Amino acid sequence: MADTIITLRVLRKSPRTQEVLDGVAARLGRDHLAPDDLGAVHIRMNGRAPRSWDEVRDALDDTGDDWRQWLHLAPRPPR
Repeated sequence: MADTIITLRVLRKSPRTQEVLDGVAARLGRDHLAPDDLGAVHIRMNGRAPRSWDEVRDALDDTGDDWRQWLHLAPRPPR
């Protein structure tokens, strides 16, 4: 199965931003997620894009209702 890259964009840097990223990393079984110099976090997932996007979205939702204040998740890819 092909890999899919799901990208998060940091909207505001703060300790909470890293808390959300750490929660997503833990939920997805990753050691650590951190933004690059341009504020993008690229998450390589196994599987089809829509399903991978759903997994990342669920992980974000598990971190709390405020994740949208800190990070942007691109629109869901078509099936």
